[in-house]
Amino acid sequence: MKQYIKSGARILYNYSMTLIFFVMFMYPFMSVTGDKFNAWLPAYCLIGFAFVAFLTYTDMKELAVKEKKPQYELDPRPWKGLVIGLLGFIPVALVVSVLSLLRFETEFAERLKHLAINGILGPVYFVVRLFNESIIGYIAAILLIPAVAAIGYLMGFYGIDIMKKIRKKKPIQEKAFTKSPWNPSVNESKPKKKKKKKTTGGQ
Repeated sequence: MKQYIKSGARILYNYSMTLIFFVMFMYPFMSVTGDKFNAWLPAYCLIGFAFVAFLTYTDMKELAVKEKKPQYELDPRPWKGLVIGLLGFIPVALVVSVLSLLRFETEFAERLKHLAINGILGPVYFVVRLFNESIIGYIAAILLIPAVAAIGYLMGFYGIDIMKKIRKKKPIQEKAFTKSPWNPSVNESKPKKKKKKKTTGGQ
């Protein structure tokens, strides 16, 4: 259980660091996009998600590869990545749940609560927008990082390397070298044809 908590804490750390940078660069992003900020927000969230997803996927894959080695005697399971992902994201889910249950008297306070929830889910907020900020959208967003952790662990567990398969190309067949007709060596290599002697009718 200690290993689960330690790995889950790593996922939470990666997400927290990504979220800090996400918030830090939000103001410059707002300045650049201006009136189109709302339209470009999902793309900005996708960039943050790509970063945290890469970190999560890499960590989980490396963990599975390590645990598969016999000398560690850890007896890994294929579903371990999902459990670690859920453990790592529980604090985020708890904060979002508590904020959602709070009720304020003023509209301004409710608006701040709404912004706080969406801000905490910043890197996965594009999923919330995809479902028009419904409950399903928030649940799907919360489960997204655990899903990435599960995929990463499975890839390492079964020894699947997606990037190698993408980079793998068919060997290029070398074309036979043909000499230019203007190359003097072409004529030299060809056997000379013997000219036939012309015969006259009287001979």
